[in-house]
Amino acid sequence: MKLSVLLMCCGLMMPFLSGCNRIQSLSFVPALQGYAESPASTLLLKKQLREISGIIYTGPDELAGINDEDGTLFYINSKTGTFRERPFGKKGDYEDLAITPYGYFILKSNGHLYQVDSLTGTEKAVYKGTFSKNTEFESLAYDHSSDQLILICKICDTDEPFMTAWRFDCKSLQFTGGPTFTIPWMAIRKMGKDDSLEFHASAAAIHPITGDLYVISTLGKKLLLICNLKGELKSVHKINPYQFQQPEGLCFSPSGDLYISNEGRQSKASILYFPYQNK
Repeated sequence: MKLSVLLMCCGLMMPFLSGCNRIQSLSFVPALQGYAESPASTLLLKKQLREISGIIYTGPDELAGINDEDGTLFYINSKTGTFRERPFGKKGDYEDLAITPYGYFILKSNGHLYQVDSLTGTEKAVYKGTFSKNTEFESLAYDHSSDQLILICKICDTDEPFMTAWRFDCKSLQFTGGPTFTIPWMAIRKMGKDDSLEFHASAAAIHPITGDLYVISTLGKKLLLICNLKGELKSVHKINPYQFQQPEGLCFSPSGDLYISNEGRQSKASILYFPYQNK
């Protein structure tokens, strides 16, 4: 074992290890309720999906995803990795997507929402919120209970130590105004028992069984937090960087199975699958 890896085993990575042989087993610390400590499968993706930046569940054995460069939907077989493409728009910095009764909504980094017909892939409309030029988005989730989209900023204006969420009403097709909730980093640090934690949201989805909002941060120390839809923090989990090199996509099946996608860095992009066990 190389010295750098040994040092991580015996020092920086200790929250994930009771010994170096545990390095690839623990996915989350503390463990996620309802899920095993490691994925049931890891799917490596083709080169065209190296920049995968958001995923949604579209049916048995199928996920839809986007990358952060092209205006293209990718329909991915979640078991084999084979995929088909469907263009929906021009090149752009697309970060996440959500499926709703009104089609897909695709989030651009500046907070613009692109409504796309889920059958034809045709762009129907673009909705622009009023956000600071320093605000950057990567996370979008659909809340069926309110028929609204939740947008979460990755960079919440200049040097703001918060995770902040806004809402978009799918019926009126309008943003609902200012932020709907804010979670201070201090609260995340306290619950995560680490004063160095920062949180830059990179993916989000609502659990179909519990109704909780799951949000991932990939910058710095990789984290997953769980809160309710009012923004009340429930738990903070550290993510194993050996399994999640750059987690930027998150979705659930209707039965609660969890999928997390990683952009590729030195290796291929991937999708990790965690079956829900509290069925």
